[in-house]
Amino acid sequence: MKSVKKVFIPEDVSEKYGSLFTEAGVEVVSSPDLADAAIAIGGDGTILKVMDMLLGSNLPVLGVNAGHLGFLADCELDAVEDSIKCIASGDYKVDNLPVLKTTGPGGVQVRALNEICISRSAEGGILHIRVLVDGREVAVVASDGILVSTPSGSTAYNLSCGGPILHPKLPVVIVTAICPHLLAIRPIVVPISAKIEFTILRSRGKNPLILTDGVAKCGSMAEGDTIVVESSTLTSPVIKTGRRSDYYALLGKKLGWGYRG
Repeated sequence: MKSVKKVFIPEDVSEKYGSLFTEAGVEVVSSPDLADAAIAIGGDGTILKVMDMLLGSNLPVLGVNAGHLGFLADCELDAVEDSIKCIASGDYKVDNLPVLKTTGPGGVQVRALNEICISRSAEGGILHIRVLVDGREVAVVASDGILVSTPSGSTAYNLSCGGPILHPKLPVVIVTAICPHLLAIRPIVVPISAKIEFTILRSRGKNPLILTDGVAKCGSMAEGDTIVVESSTLTSPVIKTGRRSDYYALLGKKLGWGYRG
């Protein structure tokens, strides 16, 4: 890969951590337009925020965990020097993560890296949601909400809702109900090319929210409203230096998967 000579680090952390890169001969620049790569230092929320900010720029992001879980990060902060050497010498690869998109009832277009979710509001009650996949009705779900997750997002909200863990290289997405009222409503995995439609058939109280990676960016849905969730033509490039080449070991270390209590 191309040797990284210049990196963009968001201003709120560049002053604290920029010297780690300059001491290794990598210049820290003030704009993504001037950089060969971007550096996201923090927890998964911070890394997602930087990746979202740079969507469409094709600038690869190196995630450095300085938070709690750091599942999306390439390395831990105390081992960042090795990752800096890798990107400076071109010894890394870039994985392009899939991105979801939808348009809210008000016409606001949004994208998400982990999941797009319809969630009842704090003042709202149970939702009745019709689900169509590629034009075919597959379910009417009574639940607190529903979400569509990418493989890279499968270890986030989807996992907490009982959804499966998907390897990040699989070309699929997951549809997972949030606290469904029927035991028969289980998560379903569909092709990433699928067009998934959600219609609010009935709701109580305040209208449910549309959340992208946990953030309300495009308002709420009233009864009768429909949104379509599908794969975006954009992808999110992330840098992999091989520090975490074993995905299954990462599941065990970060999530305790595969280990007896």
